[in-house]
Amino acid sequence: SDVYKRQVSTQSTGSVVYTMKLILCFAFLFSLALSQKSNYDYVDPFIGTGGEGFGIGSVPPGAQRPFGLARVSPDTVGFDNVFIEWNHFGGYYYGDGNIRCFSHTHMVGSGALDYGTIGIMPLSHLPTADDVSDYGFRSSFSHDTETSKPGYYSVLLETPNIQVELTATERVGVHRYTYATNNNKVILFPISHSLTPNGCHTAEINIDYANNEVYGYTLNYGSLSGRFGGYKSYFVAHFNNRINSYGIWNSSQIQQGQAKATGNEIGGYIAFGDDTSSTIEFRVGLSSISYDLARNNIKAEVGTNSFDQVFLETQQIWMNTLNQIEVEGGIEDQRVKFFTAFYHTLLAPTIFSETGGFYLGFDNKVHQLNQSQTNYYSDMSIWDVHRTEFPWLGLVQPERLLDIVRSLVLMYKQGGDLPRWPLANGFTGCMEGQHSFVVIVDAYLKGITDFDIQAAYQGMKAGATTSRPNDGREYIEDWLSLGYIPYEKDHSGASKTLSYSFDDSVLSSIAGALGYTLDQQMFLNRSKNYLNVWHPEYKFFCPKTSSGEWQCPLSWLNVFDDRYVEGDAWHYRWFVPGDVPGLIQQFGSKDYFVTELDYFFYMSEYDPLNVLPNPYYWAGNEPDILAGYLFNFAGRADLTQKYVRWNMDNKYTTKPDGLPGNDDYGTMSAWYTWGSIGFYPLAGKPVYLIGSPVFNKVTIHRNAGDLVIIANNASTSNIYVQKLSVNGQPVDMKGSPFLQHSQIMSKSVLEFWMGSQPL
Repeated sequence: SDVYKRQVSTQSTGSVVYTMKLILCFAFLFSLALSQKSNYDYVDPFIGTGGEGFGIGSVPPGAQRPFGLARVSPDTVGFDNVFIEWNHFGGYYYGDGNIRCFSHTHMVGSGALDYGTIGIMPLSHLPTADDVSDYGFRSSFSHDTETSKPGYYSVLLETPNIQVELTATERVGVHRYTYATNNNKVILFPISHSLTPNGCHTAEINIDYANNEVYGYTLNYGSLSGRFGGYKSYFVAHFNNRINSYGIWNSSQIQQGQAKATGNEIGGYIAFGDDTSSTIEFRVGLSSISYDLARNNIKAEVGTNSFDQVFLETQQIWMNTLNQIEVEGGIEDQRVKFFTAFYHTLLAPTIFSETGGFYLGFDNKVHQLNQSQTNYYSDMSIWDVHRTEFPWLGLVQPERLLDIVRSLVLMYKQGGDLPRWPLANGFTGCMEGQHSFVVIVDAYLKGITDFDIQAAYQGMKAGATTSRPNDGREYIEDWLSLGYIPYEKDHSGASKTLSYSFDDSVLSSIAGALGYTLDQQMFLNRSKNYLNVWHPEYKFFCPKTSSGEWQCPLSWLNVFDDRYVEGDAWHYRWFVPGDVPGLIQQFGSKDYFVTELDYFFYMSEYDPLNVLPNPYYWAGNEPDILAGYLFNFAGRADLTQKYVRWNMDNKYTTKPDGLPGNDDYGTMSAWYTWGSIGFYPLAGKPVYLIGSPVFNKVTIHRNAGDLVIIANNASTSNIYVQKLSVNGQPVDMKGSPFLQHSQIMSKSVLEFWMGSQPL
């Protein structure tokens, strides 16, 4: 029996050793595979497509190139065909089970319903009246047969059994449909489709049978575009295959053999013969100007290239762009979240100029860019992006931000005002403040200066001091005479006062930089108007009447109180980004400021969900987006590091509900990218606030020189900065945890030493 025991023991030991070798082998292969994953592979476009309530990210998962006009993406609806507007600001909602169609223009994570124009949908039979009534042609789909990656989207439409693949260039959507062998090959053009119910004001479709082309336009009145008379989008769809039959519909009445329709409930269809391949490829050129330019966009960007050739080119563009940043260290989830966030920051604003540099200006006239400007941009959610997304582009792609600022100046020259929230070719007047001032000044003070700063300053000063026809200051007479917006004129007068104070603080800075000393002092004085709505006893901002009577809310935690725009009194308690030291003084001491700010974040952790606005720190919206970094001004940088990392770890995930709220054209994603690299912009000033870097090393490749960020010992537990040097010079993390832009605008090295306990 001893021999038997020895044999068993030997066999067991050998088995264990063999098993351990297998485990080590698989671990090595896994780590090798992980190390070989590209930045492109880490991107998951489905992050931010789901969520509930106020936690919906609203990011479309379809195909586009960086900043492209063509955002070809599915527009979905639930199984019951009930369209819930709140869920579909980006067209697609992860919780849905049906696809209505694939449209070519989309908002990017906004909280407004617009675009979703130029709809197309394949079908496996000739359409009936039921098909073209209330999206009867919609199809069920499953996430199991759905793929999305930068520049590519595919899905199996279950109802007609058709495989759909999408890719894009800047101004062209490219489709490939693979039909079942024995099915009819039909393509519908529900050209009146819009994400806004009844948003199509008028449309036209033409089927050019001889040239295998379908073309038309739609005039869309969305929740924003409707404010300036609608956005007219032209399209041309060109097919290599010969069209066999065709027809149109108007108000569900199908007319076979008819080639033209006009109205607001129209569409058309084409069918291909049995001798046609089961795979149909075609290109859809977009233009805001004309059919000819839509055709030119196809010719210039696609030509005769196949779907695969276009996708490979688009994929390479995305790879090159995402490879601008290299990271070392961090865990898998952190890499997925970071590169997906980086990807989101590259989706918008929208390149609105076309082949040849032509663009439709804010005067509704066609203009052509001069040779110094590469692109003209629109679709700027400025109330959201001015403090994260645009400063991020200024850091990683300053040449692109330069063109964005030039575009804002052109909008002023051609439209008469600097815009608040420009969409397509019009002023929308959306949100409050004049934060385009912040965008322009922030860029200028960080060395992005090759634009008409005198015209920009003229536009900013006019907007801050006079009544304007478009996106000026509401109740500016009261602002100039009282120093605040009175409650009886506007219940949200307190938050507007805070916004105007911030805008005037950056105006003071640029006036000083340009040598306008009188203006500098005037705007500096007005930037202190936030004090006029600070309640010295309650230590909150409250509206008040023109006679000086306070109108504070009954509850500081009512997130739906109309006294504050998209927030409550707690959110706006910290909104003085132009004068944080002045705000701290109002609390009486730094210690009390820290105590209250600490309580604000501590209480927010009791509501880890994003379904409803958190009455304390609301990670999914903009008013308190800077709050986590304010501890730096009060000598407690460790609390900034603690709470910023907590929010990155708990409010951002790798799931479809992985954003804390609407991404708002890259705003929330840019907040995450800034957090990951360990510092954050104080927009309007050439200053950054130190945070807590996630990765052991980040390299940002820039034309001006690489920015290298080293974080020794960084990990999920080592979140506290022990020491920091910039280009070998130490940073006082206790007394002055800040960076100057001049320190990192060219080739630079930031080196952190991290630990598990506060410094």
